[in-house]
Order: sequence, then C-alpha cells, then structure tokens
Amino acid sequence: MARLDRTQSGLRVYAQKLKLFTPNARKVLLYSGLTGLTFGVFRLLFNFYVLSLGGYDEQFLGLLTSMSSLASLMMAIPAAYLANRFSHKHIMVITGLISTLAFVGFVLLPYRPFLILFNVIAGLAMSARQVTVAPFLMDNTSPDERQYVFSFNFGMMTTAEFVGNMLGGFLPTWLGGIVGAMPTDTLAYQLALGSMVIVSMLAIGPLLLIRPTAADAVRKVEMPWSQLQQHAGKLIKLLTPNFIIGLGAGLMMPFMNVYYRHVFGRSDSTIGTLFAMGALTMAVAQFLAPPIADRLGKINTVVVTQALSVPFLLTLGLAAWIVPGGRANLPLWFAIAAVAYLFRLALMNLSGPVYQTFILESVQPGLQALAAGLNSVSFQFGWAFSPYLSGWFQTTYGEFGFVPVFLTTSFLYMVAIAVTWAFFHHAEGPPVSARSSEAKTVTTR
Repeated sequence: MARLDRTQSGLRVYAQKLKLFTPNARKVLLYSGLTGLTFGVFRLLFNFYVLSLGGYDEQFLGLLTSMSSLASLMMAIPAAYLANRFSHKHIMVITGLISTLAFVGFVLLPYRPFLILFNVIAGLAMSARQVTVAPFLMDNTSPDERQYVFSFNFGMMTTAEFVGNMLGGFLPTWLGGIVGAMPTDTLAYQLALGSMVIVSMLAIGPLLLIRPTAADAVRKVEMPWSQLQQHAGKLIKLLTPNFIIGLGAGLMMPFMNVYYRHVFGRSDSTIGTLFAMGALTMAVAQFLAPPIADRLGKINTVVVTQALSVPFLLTLGLAAWIVPGGRANLPLWFAIAAVAYLFRLALMNLSGPVYQTFILESVQPGLQALAAGLNSVSFQFGWAFSPYLSGWFQTTYGEFGFVPVFLTTSFLYMVAIAVTWAFFHHAEGPPVSARSSEAKTVTTR
C-alpha cells in the first residue's frame, strides 16, 4: 500500500512538472519528435542503402560516419558563436532546411563524392542544431522543471526513433512493392529514405511558431576563444567523460545493424523491430531519468546507470565470439544479444540528458552555448575517427569479428565512468529528495 502511495505521489509530481513547460519548450519538443522520426528511419536504412549501391564496404560506411562527425566537430565552436549572436529560432529553422537538403542529396545523388559531401552537410547542420537547442531550452525553462524538459527532449526524439525504426523495417517492402522492386533493391531504399524528406520539412513547422524571449533579445556576445581562455580548466573537466565515451561509442554504434545481419543473419525488418524496441526502452529510461536524478543526484545517476550498462555490452561481445563458430544455439543467442542490447541502450542513454543538464547548470548563462558546443565536440571527436578505424579493422581483420570492438568499447566506458566519479562526486549538492527531507525537518522544528 505504501509503495502504491509513493507511485501515485510520484506521478502527481511528474504531472505538475509537465504543466510548467512553456509554449516555446513544447514546440521544440514537437520538433524533436518529428526529427527523431526521420533519424530513426535513416539510422536503420542508410548503411543498407549504401551497401546496396555496390562497390562499397564497411570501411566506406565508417568513412561516411567519420566525415559527418568530423564536420560536426569543426562546426561546434562556430555554432556556439552563432547561437550567441543570432536568434535561436532562426538557427533551428535554417539547420532544419539544410538537413532536409542533405537528405534529398543522399537519395538523388548516390555517388561516392556526393555521399561524402552530404554527410558533411548533415554533420554541420546537426552540430549547429544541437548547440542551439540546449541554450534555447535553458532560456525557456526554470530550475523546477528543467531536468524534466531536457529529459523529455531526449525522450521525444527517442520515442520517435522507435516509430522510425519500426517504419524503416517495413518501408522498403511497402514502397518497393508499389514499383515492383525487391525490399533490398536500391530503389526500395531510395523511396523509403525519400519519404522522410516530407517529415523533415514538417518538423520545421513548430519552429516557425516560436515567440522571441527577452533572453533572445539581450544576449551578450562574447567570442568563443576568449571564453575558452577564461574557463578552459572547468570545461576540460566537464567534457572529458563524454570525449572518452564518444571514442568507445564510435567503434560500435554505427555498425550495430551490420552486427545483427552478419553475426545472426537477421533481416532488415527483424533488425528494424529490434532497433525500434531499443528506441522505446531508451525513451522510457529517459522519461524516468528526472525522478531518478531527483532522488540520487545527477552524478550518482550518471555513474550508476553507465556502470550497470557495461555487463550487457560485454554480453554482446560474447555473442559475437560464440555464434560465428557455430558453437551455440543461434535463436537462443540472438534472444540473449537482443535483451543485452536493449538493457545496455536504456541504461547508458538514461544518463545523457542528466549529464547535459549538469554541464549547463555548472556554467554561467553566457557560457552555455559554448559548453553545449564543446559537449558535442567532445562526443563527436570520437565518432570522427572511431567508426573509420572500426570499419577498417572489420574489413582487414574480419576473422576477429566484432569481439575486439565490444571489448575496447567496454574498457573506454569504464574509464569514462571512473573519470566522472573522480571529478564530480563532490561537485553537486544533495539530491532533491534529500533537500526536500531537510526542508521538512527544518519546518517541523
């Protein structure tokens, strides 16, 4: 009975927090949801689309991911200046249009130089968008609901990715069937990816309805390199954990669809369903992140959930070692690897919005755009190089499969967790629940 009362009380608090969301924040959440839908479809199908063109392998896929991430890395600091200099609304609208242009290019110009070029363009737009959304949400939230808004922003994108992954698994079959193409034909993939251009355009609609705020009008412009000189020590400490995690994630995440196809021989629709389930569990975890952070504190939440994800990551590596040699029951190990993927994804990504909020709350308002930009840089730096190295390794030393990839990623994640704890376990005050209890104690005295 007590547990039921606590659950009902928690739900009431959650509902109260949702009511505090400003109209501008709600519009960005809708934009994030539609953007997440397009990303879910592209994330599932793009690698398969490139491989269907012929003449390309995993090393080229790694190159494409690396080029996109390198572009994001190079754009992050200039984007921080733009976010301080111009309207957040206008930047988000323009980057939405540029992303749509890149998607059109992928479909209409499927040639090596253009695939690289449009990956670079998409990376530039993504970086500017990420750098702008975070300070925009800081301007349009109060401390009371801020963690909930940031987690909802992540959660909305992830929930939409769930829908996108589900759609992506079936769109080539549905749309390809209309023109008589097989689900794995290039034309079927082009039609599936091209349909997302419409959704990408629709995502810009809510942004056009955003109303300017006072913070937008009075923002003080300071050159990023000047801010870097003044706050280098603090920024390096804040961003080092994400830098290490990016190195590890870049080795593994761009190839998870290839992993399930090569190791277990699964179809696009099966992989799409698994990715959709992953996006859904990740969304649930991100929606649960605010009350967990209220109870444990932000840093404790980050460290505990990331640490719990590592055993599941090692399980994926174990499956990659056992299954290809025919030493295991394939359906059983696919089920084990699928469950491990879901838990790893949920636990590792629950911490994302929590740590981002911690970073932005740790710096003054004028430094938030740069902090958001460098946070993107720190993560994207790993993705700028790791996917290419991983693709090269898989192509050159295919006999080792994915096992070294998962082992290396696990090691890097554990290093990042240790660094986070060492730097910040004394850096924040008591959790919200502890502060609330203390306040009640003071009142009763």
